[in-house]
Amino acid sequence: MQTIGKRLYNLRREKKLARDALGAKIGVSKTAIKNWEDDENAPKFEYLQLLSNYFGCSIEYLTEGTVSKNDPSSICTENMYYAPVLNFAQAAKFYIDSESIVVDKYIPILGAEYSEHHYWLILENESMQPDFKVGELILINPKLSPSPGDYIVALEKKSKEVVFRKWRSPGIDEGTAKNYSQLVSNNNDFPIIDSRYTLFEVCGIAIEHRIKLR
Repeated sequence: MQTIGKRLYNLRREKKLARDALGAKIGVSKTAIKNWEDDENAPKFEYLQLLSNYFGCSIEYLTEGTVSKNDPSSICTENMYYAPVLNFAQAAKFYIDSESIVVDKYIPILGAEYSEHHYWLILENESMQPDFKVGELILINPKLSPSPGDYIVALEKKSKEVVFRKWRSPGIDEGTAKNYSQLVSNNNDFPIIDSRYTLFEVCGIAIEHRIKLR
């Protein structure tokens, strides 16, 4: 009797894809693909939808094998977007002029709350360790406004460089009677960025953290 893992394995082999290549298509690690194929665990519904869309089969075929593999009746592409994967330099350009960048990698996101404005940011430094590590992906919503404690992407106006930090608003500066905000790192080797001394703009709020397992 075939399992969901065996059907997924066969579909991947038909496409002549390595596990890491399939994982890159839907935004998971090759270890996750191996665990699914070995029936160690099953894909969550959002990944079943992404797999269904990619392989052109129904979710019912993947989970139960009860309908034809090529039956398109339950393939779901509604509310699916392919969000670009950006490094820090690309994220800075994306904020200044989204039409000026060239992107060669996209990862799908699925849900009514997402839109074509979202993007993935690849973390490039150790400023937010141990909670966030180099190479991990953060999904950014550029349309949200920050609240204290949010993790945000900001553009330093003078250097035109992007940083990823925790946002806080200490209150009103006594000398100027104006509100100010700070960008705080988890790693003490990286200084606090204070809006009174370094001008910056918030480019977006982190709404999802995707960890690279291997």
